[in-house]
Amino acid sequence: RYQCTYCQKAFSRPSSLRIHTYTHTGERPFVCDAPNCGRRFSVQSNMRRHLRVHRMGRQTK
Repeated sequence: RYQCTYCQKAFSRPSSLRIHTYTHTGERPFVCDAPNCGRRFSVQSNMRRHLRVHRMGRQTK
């Protein structure tokens, strides 16, 4: 098991621990690449969900 050094929470995969660690460090490595946005996220799936905002905007225009 992989244990968080900040809060001792344990994870079965190292990738899960890495993503969890971002909640403690404030790191946001996933960046929206839409023009004039640049919003950053600590969880990649949250960035993907955010991208729908840009896609929906293009479809309604």
